[in-house]
Amino acid sequence: MGDLNAKYYAADENYRFAKAVYDSDKYEYEEAAAYKRSNAQRLFEKLKETGKRMNDYKAQGEKLTLDIRQANAELDKYVGKRNEIQKDLDTMSTDYTRLTTRLYTLNPGIIVTSFRNAPVFDFMNPSERINQIIVNNLYNDQPFKAIPRVDRCTTCHLGIDQKTYQDAAQPFKTHPNLDLYLASSSPHPMESFGCTTCHAGLDRATSFQNAGHMPRSEEQRKEWQKKYSWHEQEFLETPMLTMNNIEAGCYKCHNASPEVPQAAALNGGRDLIRIYGCFGCHKLPGYENIRKVGPDLSTVSGKLTKQWVRKWLENPKEFKSQARMPQFWWNSNNSGRPDWDKRNAAEINAITEYLWSKSKPKELPPGRTNGNAAAGKQIVETVGCFGCHAIGPIQEAANQTQIRRRHGFNLENQGSKVSQSWIYNWVKDPTQVWPDTKMPSLRLTDEEAANVAAYLSSLKNPEWEQKPLPEIDETALDDVTLELLRTNSTDIEAREKLKGMTAEQKNLFAGERLISRYGCFGCHNVPGFEKAQPIGTELTEAGSKLISQLDFGFLPIEHSRRAWYEQKLKDPRIFDVGRVKRPEELLKMPNFRFSDKDVEAISGVLVSLVKDPVPLEMRDKTPQAIVDGRQLIAEKNCRGCHLVEGVGGDIRPTKEQAQWPPNLNTEGFKTQPLWLHSFLKDPGSVKLRPWLTARMPTFHFTEQQAATIERYFSALDRVDYPFISTEVESDAQRLNVGADLFMKLQCTSCHPTSNAIPPGKSPEDLAPNLQLAHERLRPDWVLQWVRDPQKIFPGTRMPTFFPPNDKGVPVSPFPNILGGDVTAQILAIRDHLFITVGGGRRAPRSGTATR
Repeated sequence: MGDLNAKYYAADENYRFAKAVYDSDKYEYEEAAAYKRSNAQRLFEKLKETGKRMNDYKAQGEKLTLDIRQANAELDKYVGKRNEIQKDLDTMSTDYTRLTTRLYTLNPGIIVTSFRNAPVFDFMNPSERINQIIVNNLYNDQPFKAIPRVDRCTTCHLGIDQKTYQDAAQPFKTHPNLDLYLASSSPHPMESFGCTTCHAGLDRATSFQNAGHMPRSEEQRKEWQKKYSWHEQEFLETPMLTMNNIEAGCYKCHNASPEVPQAAALNGGRDLIRIYGCFGCHKLPGYENIRKVGPDLSTVSGKLTKQWVRKWLENPKEFKSQARMPQFWWNSNNSGRPDWDKRNAAEINAITEYLWSKSKPKELPPGRTNGNAAAGKQIVETVGCFGCHAIGPIQEAANQTQIRRRHGFNLENQGSKVSQSWIYNWVKDPTQVWPDTKMPSLRLTDEEAANVAAYLSSLKNPEWEQKPLPEIDETALDDVTLELLRTNSTDIEAREKLKGMTAEQKNLFAGERLISRYGCFGCHNVPGFEKAQPIGTELTEAGSKLISQLDFGFLPIEHSRRAWYEQKLKDPRIFDVGRVKRPEELLKMPNFRFSDKDVEAISGVLVSLVKDPVPLEMRDKTPQAIVDGRQLIAEKNCRGCHLVEGVGGDIRPTKEQAQWPPNLNTEGFKTQPLWLHSFLKDPGSVKLRPWLTARMPTFHFTEQQAATIERYFSALDRVDYPFISTEVESDAQRLNVGADLFMKLQCTSCHPTSNAIPPGKSPEDLAPNLQLAHERLRPDWVLQWVRDPQKIFPGTRMPTFFPPNDKGVPVSPFPNILGGDVTAQILAIRDHLFITVGGGRRAPRSGTATR
């Protein structure tokens, strides 16, 4: 062993020296090439020579490694017990060192303690004072100690919390939205939160430069440089957030809920992360229990062809302009040379062959292929598909508008992807094709499903279909396979294994290893990778990552987290440009081709993920019922059709207003829990608005999921769940008054009392069927709705029958009924609606009412 180790030491030392020379030569060449210097070619030739010398020494070391491995196999029989004892000794030594250090920290001695606790006296009264806010329980994490946060921003921003300075120039201008921020009555009073808690920056700074202000644009950067001699604070770890990322400061407190109230940009970025499945590769807080975003590949051969998959993997956006699948090949670090073209084609083919070797296609009934495409187009455009899907490009989204229409895959060019029979089975019953799918059922008839299948299969891309596939180069496949074999073997062993492999074995081996390298299982269910771990960097504290730990390569961009994340999102592999790397060393993150607005939204989320500790009493106290409900609402994309908490309704631009799905504001106060439960479980059984073409899908909610939504709406409106009293007591005279008012107000001119559309009426004229009111609505909600519908649903077509007078007091149009008492009249209308129109809620009690 001694002789072998000596030989290996010599070989390894030679290799290390050679590698050091190689790395030095590589850097000189990379820098010369990046800046196009005249000596670049000479340095490249020098690099090849030192590289050959380094590889020769490496081969010697690998051979000696195999010899040492054999010798060690014998030696290991005798040293196992010794290692166990040493491990126990090391553990005890570590515990001793830790406890000794802790003891010194708790009792460092009287001199150190006296010095550390000595007070500092202000014995002068300066004419220029420094204003500061000492924020209780908030600290700055400094080396060896957390120090209290002391915000001195108000030294300059003197009018920041006073309404009278709204029109003043900076730095004296009032902070926007004092009802939400800074005011003592707001949820974020200045004395409790300070400034840097939300904005970041250096709390103790008293100058514009030192505070860490960051420009929002290149134009503002130039303006600040000219006016204030501004420059980037190189060593400030927490510069201020730019105004276009300002909502990132909300997350540290509001991280328990999947969304932050009144933070549309931040919520939009979090939605994009969920839709594009970033959590499949990266650990991200708040996305721990979300299913994978991509389709199941365990049955892929029953849906697609090998040729289609190979073309798709080359460039997904060439087939679909807004494909969510990112591009892994022909990016900035693996394109531009013929050898890369061959290698990329070989890798794609190997992955495809592996998937087909593991695929077990599902047996599906023959689908109908005799549908009417024109009728199918009308169904797709009206039944509600556009709440989750689009056909072709849709507008960009920085504030969530239209983001939710990316929840489902884009429907363009489906006829060039899957068969008409497959589409029929999918739209008829998605769960029969994929039991774990997120796609709900729209309860299409056989004819409707056939028509939809005919329409979608007519959406084709003939040019893409005719695109030829590249030939598979056997040498490229060998290179890929050999490289992957080397990860667990020496070069000598790898070459021996390669000699004995058939082309099929090479493809299957390379395909499996490449799926592991690129992390395909992060988005897809891939057989053989059920327990594989995400391959990406953890992003739990991305907003606190040291700038010195970010590799900016040779790119001339601002050295800040935000700039690095934005560049990473625009072109994830651009930092390899100009570098000399082996294929296995290259950056792996694929390119999603995000728009600039999407990049800004997602980077805003990343910079929000900081390790800034916030006391429990300052954190968001949203009830768990609301948190769980919001999570499920996002998972099922309810806001694709509905307004929920004032957000959503992405489908609305595709429909006339009369066909908009309902606004779910006050849904918890509005509906009875038992009715809502029944509706969620079987929405097809209820004809609430039979004229609506959009259908509430059947999501196949479990009992727990349905209860989660019910609790969510009830908690939002702070009403009892699930036990409520819906009984209405009345008397004959009040019911008569209610019937009279019901007729005078012409309620049935808009509200039908059956499922049929009244003669001479169009859907634009109609409102929900009132026959269902007694079992659907909460009695108290009806009273508030009739009194002031605009307060509940601003912009609703429901008229206000009891408008307020100059003093804000509601006035009845019928002063001679019940003495003009608005409350009594509304109560009579409600009782008539529940007992008479609804078919009898309970027997009226005896009594009198004054008319």
